[in-house]
Amino acid sequence: MKKFFCFIFAFSAAGMSIAASVEQYVNSVEKIRGVYAQDIRGFLRSLNPQTTQFTSEQQAKYCQINQRYIQDMSDVIEKNRSSLPQQYASMTKQDLIKQVVESKEMQMLAKYNVQCDFK
Repeated sequence: MKKFFCFIFAFSAAGMSIAASVEQYVNSVEKIRGVYAQDIRGFLRSLNPQTTQFTSEQQAKYCQINQRYIQDMSDVIEKNRSSLPQQYASMTKQDLIKQVVESKEMQMLAKYNVQCDFK
């Protein structure tokens, strides 16, 4: 009987640990997305509406914002990979880069010929 209760307790503790990791992942992702949204809005507001081409500084800043997002998301996935559902646990940095390149923001800025070398 003691073994049964120990097993139930151990199983419950493992479940709570996974739930805590998933909650930590969700909180981290929300924070990363919030910082990204704030940074990208600030960047877009700083652009002159008559701009037809980014300066090298503007392109560097835009690429830096996106590279930080990719790296932060990659780090949080890696940190919590073992407790994430398969669709998230299997995400690679290349998957994140693809998402960013195909995002609305990147499509919207295509007319400015923005070229970022994400790693």
